[in-house]
Amino acid sequence: MNWDAIGASAELLGAMGVIATLVYLARQIRHNSDQLRGSATTAVFEYQRSILIMLTDNPDLYKIAMRGNEDWDSLDTFEKQQFTLWCIHETGMWEMCHRLFAQGALDEQLYLGKEAYWLELHSSPGRRNWWNNHTIMLSKDFHQAMSKKLLEKPVEKLRESNPIFNSSVHEAGDQ
Repeated sequence: MNWDAIGASAELLGAMGVIATLVYLARQIRHNSDQLRGSATTAVFEYQRSILIMLTDNPDLYKIAMRGNEDWDSLDTFEKQQFTLWCIHETGMWEMCHRLFAQGALDEQLYLGKEAYWLELHSSPGRRNWWNNHTIMLSKDFHQAMSKKLLEKPVEKLRESNPIFNSSVHEAGDQ
């Protein structure tokens, strides 16, 4: 065997080593991407769970949220502050999902399902008032992108599109 053959064999072995390393790295990247998507999905459902717990643990906040969604002006000053904080908390989940989806860390079907809900929620008269006037804590790019989508949705009371949001049920139960 001459030196040229030995050199060629060494280059072939080196190339095979590089290919094996690239295959290993591709698998690791895919595995890490899958873990990131799983973590993002878990974060979305944990955030959603925390929102539901807040509402079920605090009937007064729930009533304010239901009334505020339908009619911002029906709230007194303190209730408007509570509603604003609630909306920031709840809409924070939308912004988080929006960012995770843009990064490729959130499943498209999960995101589109959540976004459809938020678009409907933010189409209610009171929530739309809040969105148009009190969203200083949301990032500007997120607010602008979602405002464009909201322009395509008519303002309508949630009780008409989804009976679960019928705040008059709560008003009748209070009497």
